[in-house]
Amino acid sequence: MERSGQTMDDSQQDTLASFEVRDGGIGVIEIDVQGKRVNTLSTEMTDRFESFLDRVEADDAIRGVVIHSGKPDNFVAGFDIDELKARRKEPEQLRDLVDEGHRLMARLEALSVPIVAAIDGACLGGGLELAMACSARVAADTPQTEFGLPEIKLGIIPGMGGTQRLPRLVEPQLALEMILTGRTIDAGRAAEEGLVDDVAHPGILLDVAIEWIDRIESKGGIERDVDEPLEALRSFWRDPSGEAMKWAARSPARRLVFDQARQRARKKAGSHYPAPPKAVDVIETGFREGFEAGLEAESQAFVELIQTDVAHNLIDVFFAQRQAGSGVFDREVSPYSVDKIGVLGAGLMGAGIAQSAAYKGYAVRLKDKDLEGLGWGLDYSARLFDQLVERDTLTEPMADVAFGRIAGTTDWSGIGTCDLVVEAVYEDLDLKRQMLREVEERGHQDLVFASNTSTIPISDIAAESEHPERVLGMHFFSPVHKMPLLEIIRTESTSDRALATALEVGEQLGKTCIVVKDGPGFFTSRVIGAYINEAGWLLEEGGRVEAIDEAMREFGFSVGPLKLIDEVGFDVATKAGRTLKEAFPERWNAPDVIETLAEEGRLGKKNDWGFYKYDRDEPGGVDESVYEALSGGLDRRSIAADLIRDRCWMAMLNECVHCLQEGIVEEPRDIDVGVIFGLGFPPFRGGILRYADSRGLGDIVESMHRLADEYGDRLRPAELLEQKASAGESFYQ
Repeated sequence: MERSGQTMDDSQQDTLASFEVRDGGIGVIEIDVQGKRVNTLSTEMTDRFESFLDRVEADDAIRGVVIHSGKPDNFVAGFDIDELKARRKEPEQLRDLVDEGHRLMARLEALSVPIVAAIDGACLGGGLELAMACSARVAADTPQTEFGLPEIKLGIIPGMGGTQRLPRLVEPQLALEMILTGRTIDAGRAAEEGLVDDVAHPGILLDVAIEWIDRIESKGGIERDVDEPLEALRSFWRDPSGEAMKWAARSPARRLVFDQARQRARKKAGSHYPAPPKAVDVIETGFREGFEAGLEAESQAFVELIQTDVAHNLIDVFFAQRQAGSGVFDREVSPYSVDKIGVLGAGLMGAGIAQSAAYKGYAVRLKDKDLEGLGWGLDYSARLFDQLVERDTLTEPMADVAFGRIAGTTDWSGIGTCDLVVEAVYEDLDLKRQMLREVEERGHQDLVFASNTSTIPISDIAAESEHPERVLGMHFFSPVHKMPLLEIIRTESTSDRALATALEVGEQLGKTCIVVKDGPGFFTSRVIGAYINEAGWLLEEGGRVEAIDEAMREFGFSVGPLKLIDEVGFDVATKAGRTLKEAFPERWNAPDVIETLAEEGRLGKKNDWGFYKYDRDEPGGVDESVYEALSGGLDRRSIAADLIRDRCWMAMLNECVHCLQEGIVEEPRDIDVGVIFGLGFPPFRGGILRYADSRGLGDIVESMHRLADEYGDRLRPAELLEQKASAGESFYQ
């Protein structure tokens, strides 16, 4: 379609968004925030939209408007978090900001001509709220197009009408799930659920959106297939009169839906996160009292929540996550091109890495030593794809195509043509060196080799390498498809280009990446080792398994340290413990309890024999035979929960500071990102170093000296911690 050449005469036109009128009276708003990778909404953007709507309302020749993005694979990623953070301590300004957003959305809805959102890429937060206020939504049929309201991850709720419009467009259960978890759905699912009205190839997206303007014009509105509203609560949320929603608000079914949502929110978030239960209240208010009352409740809740310490910490985590891994090397260096990834070892980790890579579009060559091992790995990967189908994340054909990207082998065929090879074999130095030799003999000149080891120094693995500049560590966490962190380890020889390649692949896999320097246990294994080690001492001193784990769950961890040993395996925990004891003999004092239990043959969940019971008849409880195997037997003593918490988290903190002191990790933010996304440290505390700052380093040092005097020098504060406390400094200035 030819352009008429009419555009907004504004000096800021190209920095935020532009408006033009095309032939046929179609207004086109293009959002393209210059200098940013993604589009975000802001006060300035709101003002721009107001001026665009002024023109639409003043020009009778404009018969419809399309909103689209000038950025590939991104519609709008949400409201500008920087602006929210800057205003979080100014409640009156925050309320004005929210009310302005509500007014703009209402104005879009009330526009006298159809307005259609043409969505290609991420449509999240305020972006989805903007789209929902339009007359119709057309989505690009691409993997990058996704819809969600992720505000809950920042400790807040949607603030531009999302709590009220989403439950009126999709089933309340799905709306509650999306709002309470931040879950996203793809374009196909969005079309099935009624969130979008059409799906099109990105090349014709704008044309299809314009066709929807014609369709709406000709029919005087949008026709949707709607069942009887009282039939099974399948469509009451779309009833324009609102009568069905009022009926639902009074019905037992409504109470059941919202009561279940509250129970799930309490179970998942506990008492530490105020936003999920508040979100349920706000959504229910809209059902019970009407749309405008729901918006009022949303405004009030948004302003209250964003001022909480939880929101403050979660927003800091958001920024830390976004900046993680930057600053430790030249990010301008171009990575090697990676189209095909080789994975050595088809066990739990190797198969998980292979599945994650295939899911993200990489061709994968998965190798194991024999057909039995390879078959297990391929079956495991297939089951993970089946789970994605069951959760409606993928269709069966899409899952079949993705699984088809994995090719298995028991020899070295195909490995040499890979661009990146990830070794995920058993934790044995000689075996890992052999894998590297075999790959270097066959690989091309740009092949990057990464070890998935959790404790063995990468420089030891690369000691005999012909190309140590292309050798590094890529430490994934189990289970790979769920755990968000990727710890990338560089040696003194690793090139910036190899590092850039690992980061590029990690980010493509959807991982949050941190870069650390080489050394025994790197960063994460050292820190989790200190945490588990202190829990072992508490057990050796007579503590009960459930009391130790419960104390740390109350602190905010999703699982306690002893349950964690069951999850990762006694074999892995003991091997990591020995490695760290050898590396730091002067301060790494380990109890005997974990070794003693491992010698009995306990592996945890791997063989259904650990700290907890896993048999079908009586799952979940503590296996009391643990106590019989330990010194002191069943005679257990009560240890105060506060003491358990302080000893475990401060042991963890101390190891983090040692890593910072030694230069293993260069930035406090990378430590906080690592412990949250890799080790389960509670996000609402903002990270372990931020939490230490909030507690006061002077008080912490004093407490650690008292603990060290009574329980051992392993708890003596690191030199850097002492220095900062003495100087009155904090980790974040």
